[in-house]
Parts: sequence; structure tokens; C-alpha cells
Amino acid sequence: MSRLATQTQNTNWSGVAYGIVLGFVAAYFQFKVPPVLPVLFDSYAYSPFVGGALMSVFALAGLVLSVPVGHAIERHGALPFLGGAFTLMLAGSALGLAAPEDGTTMLLSRGLEGIGAAVLAVCMPAFSNMNAGPRHLSLVIAAQATWIPVGQVLANAIAGPFVADAVWQPVWWGGIAAITAMALWTVAIARGGRVALGPRKRSGDDDAAPAEPLSRREWGALLAATTLFFVWQVQFMAYFTWLPEYLVSVRGAANDAAVLASQLPAVMLLVVAFATGFVLRAGVGAPDLLVFGLALQAAGWLMVPFDTAPAWTIASSVVWGIAAGITPTCLWSLPATLLGGHRTGTVAAGVVLSGRYLGIIVGPILAPFLLAWFGDWDTAIAAFGIATAVTVPWAFYFARMARRLRAAQGTSR
Repeated sequence: MSRLATQTQNTNWSGVAYGIVLGFVAAYFQFKVPPVLPVLFDSYAYSPFVGGALMSVFALAGLVLSVPVGHAIERHGALPFLGGAFTLMLAGSALGLAAPEDGTTMLLSRGLEGIGAAVLAVCMPAFSNMNAGPRHLSLVIAAQATWIPVGQVLANAIAGPFVADAVWQPVWWGGIAAITAMALWTVAIARGGRVALGPRKRSGDDDAAPAEPLSRREWGALLAATTLFFVWQVQFMAYFTWLPEYLVSVRGAANDAAVLASQLPAVMLLVVAFATGFVLRAGVGAPDLLVFGLALQAAGWLMVPFDTAPAWTIASSVVWGIAAGITPTCLWSLPATLLGGHRTGTVAAGVVLSGRYLGIIVGPILAPFLLAWFGDWDTAIAAFGIATAVTVPWAFYFARMARRLRAAQGTSR
């Protein structure tokens, strides 16, 4: 077996860092629009449809491409796709800078960026897991779970000093700088040959065996994990998209106070995600911990309609944020848990990511639909809580499925 296709017993921290930073860059590109969207509206008079589509086109590209890109990388190696991704993201950014006044052109630029970011998002968990030794795999997975909030924080940090002056271009230039740095890093590690960049059978490498195919039971477990990721991502996007509006329109909070309040669960997510990695490392099974995380997530939702005092609002945000740190760490660990870290390639990552992208598309638009259907926010929020609670028995069954799968794998090898 080629050393590029196997997981070593020792962690290659350079490879882990490379994979995780790929995710940070992809998330930065995805979330660079929200902090500058008011400036874009004021400067170019975009329609609300164009403004929303600047985000949706990203998720659509990921949904369509994650699985086929994962298969293609398994067959042909990662480097050509990474090169294409970097090129598309640079071209998309340049196109947006060149003609921002035209909404159609901006959508095209975001589409190009989204295609490239989909490749980076598929590679992130695969590369990180392949370069992590068994001792550190749970911690590496916990770091992966922070890629979205880290991307959001970076985009907001760069945009902050400029948006007051109605300037958005530095956020785009920051993305260009990040992609250029990643391209140079990729060339350096490819030449060094000491970092696993994914399963790859090279010409003349007789011992580079193809990756072991997944069984029907393993495919079923991956699809079950994908559905859990989808449901969780739906409620995650609904919460973070609409929490500030809810606090303003229903609870009477000021705009700046609502934005500040929405940061609390994000901070909790970052802290708890790393803590969850240590819990997993201590031997607690990810599928079992997922049951607890989803139950706590449902409780966080169901507390919101009773937010009659600031202290209760903070409490519900803390509960929801704790669950939002536990659950994605478990979800990101599922491919490695189900297949073993050495078999968690880009195909498995692409399958699970397809559930995430579908959730990103559905979540933000489902919340206003429920609001229109029920007529008030509190009932719509309760519906999210109940829907999340329904996933708890499904997660419990999934945990049993995962245990049976691992037992069968142990007896067949």
C-alpha cells in the first residue's frame, strides 16, 4: 500500500494543518459576503434576490459537486483538482472586483468561487484524517468542526475596519491573498512528498493499491450520517441567519445588541468543539455523544420561546451553543468512525458534505416559510425544536447501526 494512501501511526502535523487551513479558506470565501452585503446593496442597488443568491450559489455548487469531485479525486489524485480550484477562485474574485455593478456578473463570479471552494471543502476532512494518527484523530476532527465559525470570524475581522467607509474590496483581496498562499503551500508540500494528499496511484508505483471499496452496509451508514448532517445543518443555518432578526422584531433588542447576542453561541461553539475532541479522545463514541448533542440542541430551541428575560436569553444561547459545538464535532467524526481513519477518503467526505450543503440551502428559507405558515416566530421556533428532537431517536438507532458495522468490520479482517 502506498504511503499516500495509508494512515500512519504518527500524526503528520504539517498535513493536518494543510487540510484544516483549506477548510478555513473555503469558509472564508463562503462567508465573505454577509459582512459587506449592506455596502453592496447601497453601492450597486442589487435586488434582494441577487443579494441572497450570492450565498445560495455557493451551497448549490457544493451540493452538486461534492460527491463527483470526491470520486474524481480518488481516481486521478488531488493535485490537478486543487490547481483547478485555486484557479477558479482567483478568477471568480478577479471577475467580482472587475464588474461588481452587474449582479449577473457577480453571481457568475460567486459560482466560480463556489466550485473551487467545493473542492477545498471535500479535501479538508480527507487530508486531515489521512495525516492524523489514531492517537490524535479525535482532536483533529474537533479542529475540523471549527472551520465554518473560523471562516466567519476572519471575514468579519477583515471587513470590520472598512465597511464603515462603504468599502468592501479588501475582503476580496484578502481571499486572493489566501488562495495565493495556499497555492504556494501546495507546491511546496507536493515537491517534498512528505504529506499525504489523498489516495493516488502513480505510474510505476506497483505497491500503490486502490482504496478498499465500501460495502453496502458502509454505504448505508454513510447515507444515514448524511441525513443527520442535513437536519442538523438546516436548524444551524436557520438559527444563525434569523436570530438577530428575531431578537429585534420579537424581543425588542437594538440592532447592535442583537448582533452581539448572536455571537455568544458562536463563541460557545468554538470552545466546546475543541473540548468535545478531548471527550472523544477519552473513548466516548461519537455516535453515542451525538445523541446527547442533538437532545441538547432541541432543548436550546425549545427554550427560546420562553425568553422573557435577558438572563433566560443568555441561558438558551449557551445551551444551544454548547450543543452546536458537540454535534458538528461528532458529525465530522462519523466517516472516520464508520470506516476507519485510513479509509476516510474524498468520496466519503463528499457524501457527508452533500447533506451539509443541502442543509445550507434549506435552512435560511425554511424559517421564514414556517413564520408565514404559523403566523408567529415562537411557534416556528418550537417547530424547529420539535424537528430537532425527532432526530434524537434516529441518532440513537444510528449509534446501534455504527456499533454493528464496526463489529462486522472487525470479524471480516
